[in-house]
Amino acid sequence: MKLADALREAELLARSTQIPHADFLYLLSELTGLNNMELLLERATELTDAQDEQWQQFSQRRVEGEPSQYIIGKAYFYGMELSVSPAVLIPRPETEGLVELILQRTYPGQRVLDIGTGSGAIALALKLIRPDLELTATDISVHSIEVARMNAERLGLEIDFREADLFPEDGQRFDLIVSNPPYISASDYALLPVHIREHEPKTALLAEEDGLVYYRRILELSSLHTNPGAMICFEIGAGQSEQIKAIAKKQGLDRIEIKRDPAGLDRYVLINT
Repeated sequence: MKLADALREAELLARSTQIPHADFLYLLSELTGLNNMELLLERATELTDAQDEQWQQFSQRRVEGEPSQYIIGKAYFYGMELSVSPAVLIPRPETEGLVELILQRTYPGQRVLDIGTGSGAIALALKLIRPDLELTATDISVHSIEVARMNAERLGLEIDFREADLFPEDGQRFDLIVSNPPYISASDYALLPVHIREHEPKTALLAEEDGLVYYRRILELSSLHTNPGAMICFEIGAGQSEQIKAIAKKQGLDRIEIKRDPAGLDRYVLINT
């Protein structure tokens, strides 16, 4: 099979399944080591038998609903290549906006806690850009911690990963807390695309109390784990900003900023303690 044939198959599959064409190009790109422009320029290239067989397997798995990142076993976030598995949520572009906001507000030597680290994306991006920061990252899932540690080791970044329910149990206090916790309510979870519901970890998406339980728990406990003048930074779901502001104010936290994502949706909450 020539690369041109695979590209034609990718286009037909995208059209017949309503799966984004880019997903199939991503698989072909990873399979061949060519970027999208090179795929077009090298259309006459003959795929090896192994590449042909793998393309058939990859494209079929994508048609059956498995996300491309899990098929390949990696995702890209903030210029980093991260290993991912069904144990962790696939990092989203919106979360890069949270990293940008935090980087604008950090100072040298800050102690930072990333709650619900998953693949380690947020903590790793912060450490990559600001190696002076002292990063701790927690997740309740031991499998997530394993993936995050593997990513840190491969990138050569030193982060203290802990298996914990929100906060480390050793009494550490932090200058900045960041979290992109599960925030999807049960009713919204039922409306998610099938490929998300069937393949990405439910525990990393679904949250009780209309999606607010983790924000409430973090804010209620934050005074026990923060230094004076600390900042708490959240990624949030659409339509949750006012509710989270109310939760924060109930804890005596009223210095609150709401920031929007590129789509114009309230997506980030920044709280000065």
